[in-house]
Amino acid sequence: MTTVYLIRHAYAQGNLDRTFQGRIDGRLTEVGYRQLDCLAERCRGIPFDAVYTSPLSRAYETAKAANRFHGLPIQTDDGLLEIAGGDWEGRKWEELEKEYPVLYHQWKVRDPLFCAPNGEKMADVYDRMKKTILHIVENNKNKTICIVSHGCAIVTFMAWAHGLPAERICEMKICDNTALNKLTFDEKGTPAVAKENDLEHLPDGLRTYALSLFEHK
Repeated sequence: MTTVYLIRHAYAQGNLDRTFQGRIDGRLTEVGYRQLDCLAERCRGIPFDAVYTSPLSRAYETAKAANRFHGLPIQTDDGLLEIAGGDWEGRKWEELEKEYPVLYHQWKVRDPLFCAPNGEKMADVYDRMKKTILHIVENNKNKTICIVSHGCAIVTFMAWAHGLPAERICEMKICDNTALNKLTFDEKGTPAVAKENDLEHLPDGLRTYALSLFEHK
């Protein structure tokens, strides 16, 4: 059995500013770094054998924290990147809602057909994340793996892990910053979700979900 801890990056400036981050390589906030100290302690006792991350700094810094007491090589993989937001990247959510009301609604409800102008379709993120993580699992059989990625990217993968087609991504919730999602994979690569949006390591004052775009459903 192979175990994966899929972790969302810490609270970043784009989360605070309420902008579409996408592939923009923005920095973490003060709150984000405080979250990382908590995450490092949480991961201290998890027997990681390998660490993978999106190359964007908000994810890489999060991977470094998860790896703080392990000292493993950190491997970057472009397949773990956030959805490419095209012309939306760096734009304020309130501006996008006014300028693109229909498309913005598609994004907010996680419509798999959503695609920002010159961006990436959400359904393609679903396929990309599935392919990337299954490849990582295949290369690390019977190991415990830490993988750090992004909100939209993770929610598409978790939909697949729950057995949902891309058309049903909308049924999933975005996980909080530094939340842990624990999955196990059998020899055939079939996933089972053991934990989801696990925030046991964060005190209430560092749980930033309420500040994000997405609402609980």
